[in-house]
Amino acid sequence: MSATTMTYTVNMAANPKKLHAGVCALAWDFNSGAVKFGTISDVLLLGKIPNGALLLAQEIRFGAVAGVTAQSFALLLAAQDSPTGTLSTSANLMGSLSASTGAVTFRSARPLKISLADDRAVQYVTLMLNTTTGDSQTASFSTQGYVTYLSDGSNV
Repeated sequence: MSATTMTYTVNMAANPKKLHAGVCALAWDFNSGAVKFGTISDVLLLGKIPNGALLLAQEIRFGAVAGVTAQSFALLLAAQDSPTGTLSTSANLMGSLSASTGAVTFRSARPLKISLADDRAVQYVTLMLNTTTGDSQTASFSTQGYVTYLSDGSNV
């Protein structure tokens, strides 16, 4: 079966905004509804984080997974060369996240500086959830979480 790409539209609709200098958060509350998700390489695009941000903490929660016994995911950052280009993985924030029939939460406080070349057409990275193991899609899938980052409020 071919990979599915889903988008959390609220966070992916526009370029990331640098609201202020200080701590910012990228949050999501996603439910696939009747759309199946969970075959290897299925991807959920969660949001955009601006260049220059310093990632502070991440938390992700999976609701009960319906239709399979377990699946594994990785929370990744990906960059692209142009607004319409393909994503290429640039950093693994959290890997081997196993979702099962019960709800589970993962937390990480791994600091990471987003640093892209000044001449790149796209000055942000995309936060995505990638299915790393799973032999069947779920009947329904839900995830909630956030990533906090420090922004200096500049355009860099």
